[in-house]
Amino acid sequence: MGLRRSQLVVVWLIGAAVILPNATIAPAIPDIADAFGISDQTSVFILMTAHAPGLFMASVIGVAADRYGRRRIIVPCLLLFGVSGLVIMTSSNLAMLLTFRFIQGLGSSGFLSLALVIIGDHYEGVERTRIIGQNALSMNLSVAILPAAGGLLTEVFGWRGPFALHAATIVLAVWAAALLPADRRRAVEPLRRQLQAARPHLMKPEVGVLLLVGPFTFLIFFAIGITTMPIHLENEFGSPPWVRGLIQSLTAVSAGLMALNMGRMAARYTPSMIVRAGYVGFVICLVGMAASPSLAVIIAPVLLLGAADQMVIVPLQSRAASLAPEQHRAVTVAAWGTAIRVGQVSGPALVAGLLAVGDTRLVLWTGAALSAVLFILVTAVRTLIDRDLPFQGNQEGS
Repeated sequence: MGLRRSQLVVVWLIGAAVILPNATIAPAIPDIADAFGISDQTSVFILMTAHAPGLFMASVIGVAADRYGRRRIIVPCLLLFGVSGLVIMTSSNLAMLLTFRFIQGLGSSGFLSLALVIIGDHYEGVERTRIIGQNALSMNLSVAILPAAGGLLTEVFGWRGPFALHAATIVLAVWAAALLPADRRRAVEPLRRQLQAARPHLMKPEVGVLLLVGPFTFLIFFAIGITTMPIHLENEFGSPPWVRGLIQSLTAVSAGLMALNMGRMAARYTPSMIVRAGYVGFVICLVGMAASPSLAVIIAPVLLLGAADQMVIVPLQSRAASLAPEQHRAVTVAAWGTAIRVGQVSGPALVAGLLAVGDTRLVLWTGAALSAVLFILVTAVRTLIDRDLPFQGNQEGS
């Protein structure tokens, strides 16, 4: 049974909240570096810190959500993230900032996974892909609004300003508690038995493909779209914070349009075809960004980056939500969530390493090369990505 519109809006907002940790503060990173006297390559770890807890917490949250229910877990996660963001605004030193960024990461570890799990609990087939596409649209609206808002707040209030936006999850926690479906009563089985029952689903080769491809895809987007872009725009073109935020927001324009049409695309094309087209788009846009001589020219590849990202991520997310029954879905999706956290954490780390030996153009060329490798990999394993997909065409609901 599907969700009511008000419940869907809450789920979409939870999915969109995954953008909050980095998109709001990315335009402020150069200013944070200046405030604490750190280098560009060191400053990118401020972004990475909020995603590091997901390496272990995503799976913990998944197990807890299968045991105790979706709503009981997501509400405290939202509260923890929002309160930590307010504390960060009072930071007087880098250690305090990084500590509460880490605590924020404990809360945000389950945002995207639990949004996908709730959608997977209530939708099947092409309809699931359509709703996940709409969830992605809400995320991209956040990408469109939040970097620009973060850049403006940085311009007016300094680097502390963007963290005020994180308090929105406190309000969202109240809405989630009031509107999300009540958690179903179920017998809480021993943890060992729960993990043993989930193991066959985690051992599927299709899951293995997702756990391999997902992290590298998120690595590329977080390395380029979140971490490198503001540094590149400042170093190459001298862009102020509000311009950096505005240009980063452009990725959401094409991404939102693409996400809105993912249901139609899923009904006409196989997921591997859509994903491979997305990787081709990554190669083209990253080469274009590296070669762009001016801000005006870089707009086209930035727009393509958003569209390419959705062509890869939405089919993979829909696939992750379809690989296990409801009682084990959160564990399976959490495995995907843990894997993509590896990419989110590794992206800034890769950027830091590359900036130590080169400039931002080196990062862009490296991203293009990795995208080409992923295209080849997906081509080789396309039968696993396309096999037994319940969200294709006339197989809906199977």
